[in-house]
Amino acid sequence: MMGLCVFQVFIGLILLQICKISECHKIEVTPDSGTIVIFSKKPGQGLDCSVCKDEGPSQTCNSNLRLTEAKPTVVTFNCAQPGDVFTVEINQDIDCSTGDCSIIAVHPDLTRFLEFTRTFTWDLKVQSGRMLQLDFPSPGMRQIKPSESCPDKHTYTIITYQRAGPANIGTFCRKGTISRIQVLYRGRVILEVPKGTALSPSDFKVTMGPTTTALVEVDVKLPRGPFSADFFTPNYAAGWYNEENIKWNFAVKPMHNFTVHFQQYTPPECQKKTVACDYALRDKPRFSKVPTDAQPTNEQGNFSLTLANCEAKTGANVPGLSLHLNVEVFRSGTPYLCTVDLRKKEGLSLQIENKNPASYCEMSMNSVMQEKIVVPAGTKADLSFLDCPVQDLLLTATKVIDCPSVSAPDPLPGMSLTISPLDPSLPVPLHQFTWLLRVRDQDTVDLMAPKGNLHQSLPDKQCNERVSLLISETEGSHIGQFCSTAKGTIQKIQIKGNISITITPKNIKDLSQEKGPFLRVGISPEITENVIYTVSPLISGPLYLATPNWPDGMNPSSSASWIISVPQDYKAELLFTDVSKPKCDAGHTEVLIGPLDSQGQTQEWKEDPSFPSSVVQQQSFYLNMSNCEPKSDRFAVLLKIRIMQGFPLFCQPNSLK
Repeated sequence: MMGLCVFQVFIGLILLQICKISECHKIEVTPDSGTIVIFSKKPGQGLDCSVCKDEGPSQTCNSNLRLTEAKPTVVTFNCAQPGDVFTVEINQDIDCSTGDCSIIAVHPDLTRFLEFTRTFTWDLKVQSGRMLQLDFPSPGMRQIKPSESCPDKHTYTIITYQRAGPANIGTFCRKGTISRIQVLYRGRVILEVPKGTALSPSDFKVTMGPTTTALVEVDVKLPRGPFSADFFTPNYAAGWYNEENIKWNFAVKPMHNFTVHFQQYTPPECQKKTVACDYALRDKPRFSKVPTDAQPTNEQGNFSLTLANCEAKTGANVPGLSLHLNVEVFRSGTPYLCTVDLRKKEGLSLQIENKNPASYCEMSMNSVMQEKIVVPAGTKADLSFLDCPVQDLLLTATKVIDCPSVSAPDPLPGMSLTISPLDPSLPVPLHQFTWLLRVRDQDTVDLMAPKGNLHQSLPDKQCNERVSLLISETEGSHIGQFCSTAKGTIQKIQIKGNISITITPKNIKDLSQEKGPFLRVGISPEITENVIYTVSPLISGPLYLATPNWPDGMNPSSSASWIISVPQDYKAELLFTDVSKPKCDAGHTEVLIGPLDSQGQTQEWKEDPSFPSSVVQQQSFYLNMSNCEPKSDRFAVLLKIRIMQGFPLFCQPNSLK
């Protein structure tokens, strides 16, 4: 196994059986090859409780048990709760000194010995003069003081073994900024997990590193600021005496500054040389400071710090080198500031969002950083934009209009929808403006073009104007996309209940430059349908009609009507060009076509029979479509209407009257 260049190491301890009786706790353990399992009694605990190996005459009992053979072994505790008395250590030795053992993924088992306090240890060794490299998955590790504990109760310790003796590199928790730690020659990684805590380890990797450059080298990836992280020298608080270098490599995000703080420093008693802090910053020449100097402040770019210890005096009451290092990162640059005042703009609110999450744009409102800025109606806000390209920002505005009742003396006297002027200091072009029209119960909103008629954007007949209007019911379904044009055919759209109208640019960059008006609004009594269109087809070309929310289908149990005027001496041909039918759970889909004057035949289709290829109407008519409660599929219809020269009505056969 060790002869391979790439391999995985699993701590495999198979628990085949758990036996609990009043005075017995029995398990069967099979260590993996190269793994040692050690049961140790806690000091001063369970004096009458022992751990026993095997059964019958060959059974041996003691206060400790060490299992080294990769074979099933019966382990018995002569007390009912051995987890209160014993701890378990699972140890594995990884020797990379005889070859290039590139990448060893370490995966402790997740479920074993949950009733015990567990210590997982990995003893690691590489060739003399080389660094032992530990890589941690993202997010990396976070260093803490030895006296602190980890929030998730998974505490890691890294130790290196040198001629002068072992050195505690540090204590670490998961979810930090440290991506890699390299230590000289030999080391041990310890993971401690208390009993009852499910194991959730970091699958770190072990690699043969480069030739030695320091006792320990730490790679740190600092996130976007504002952020700060703490780091500690080996044997922190107890003191470090060896004349060895300790190096930190810091990766700093673009458009960020950093400042180095020495929070707590205990100097050693130097016999030779002095303690030095050597810095390497981007393209700047290397420079050195002593720990009592002011450290780098407001610098940019990646940097490294090498702490070189002196030859320190040792002794029982002689302090060693001890340093608590803090690195703070924060955004650089000067933000663009502006103020938005909506207190006199009734019902108007603004929203600004960054379309490019990979950018370094920082937006703030009232000094609070926001991923999305929302300025509520009737408020004033101070905005800040730092490194935010205009093309990455999206500004939308919403205006709420509470419509008076249709019973009021003058409900909406000539009301037109125009874009409310915005503060010119806003650095973002207006991308979208929405009017939210709220009406009283049993009222209907009437929408008309300010000039000419409305045109619905449909296949083969899309809007090509500067702006487009999306009309929707407030429940979320769309009525359709419209524009105002001299060649439009829709004279009026009547919609029951509250609606929203959203205007977006098609051939312009900034909506705020469009003065409007874009629609005229009126209020009328409640209609029976959800939507009614009043349509005046053109003789010069075909007219397309589509059910609301085309092509996704009408809302369940909803209906729509079209009132279609046919010029005198002309007839209309209806072609059902695209029809989608649902399977109804309740009710029926229905299509009705009949003359407006109630004289003549009314034609009707439901969901079962096929629609005719075409229907001819000799005079103005209504078209009504209603949906059922679908079980599956949807109800959506697209029609094409052609106006053709017809015969005078008095010449038509009686059957068509």
